[in-house]
Amino acid sequence: MIRQLLTLLFFTTFYAVMRYTGFGGVSPVHIPVHLLNKALSMSAAYCLFMASLELLRTRKEAFDFWRKACVNLAFVHVLLSLGILNKAYFPKFFSGEMMNLTGELTFLMGALGIYCFWRLLTFEMTPRVRRIMMASASAFVATHLFIMGYDGWLTVEKWNGGLPPITLLSFLLVVGSLAVFVRLTEKHERLCADDGRALASKVQIL
Repeated sequence: MIRQLLTLLFFTTFYAVMRYTGFGGVSPVHIPVHLLNKALSMSAAYCLFMASLELLRTRKEAFDFWRKACVNLAFVHVLLSLGILNKAYFPKFFSGEMMNLTGELTFLMGALGIYCFWRLLTFEMTPRVRRIMMASASAFVATHLFIMGYDGWLTVEKWNGGLPPITLLSFLLVVGSLAVFVRLTEKHERLCADDGRALASKVQIL
């Protein structure tokens, strides 16, 4: 799974550089933070989707790996976003020196999403509460992405190099995750938790 994660990070970084530097005219100077931040956000969305699929398959170990990868990537994404939060990087979020409604709603939804992820990472929860928290995180993140990028999704002729926006790709992944989490039942979630405990017991015996 580590190899999959590294491959994912390579692919998303390559995609971001191709779309914004290769076809969008963004200077390579902005690769270390601005473009890497976009790559990390899409990687986090993919990890969330993988976590939902592994939970559906009741593969506890894989679910935990992708869930933790998602949360850690999301935290780094937040830190990088805060580091470049100004109207030069995010002009659509500002009116004058202050944020406009789009900017404020985008960051509100992002903050609520990251709060849910933080709770998932640091608190023990019942299967039902964990499922609700993951569905809530997915809903907040999907709204965050929609508000931030929907105005550019339909103007296909303006896509850099014909490549879909990262916000659109991430939105589709997160909506897919939300659909899975909503579909899951408490019984299904508990089965995954039981499988995880059984695996831990086998490891201790060995």
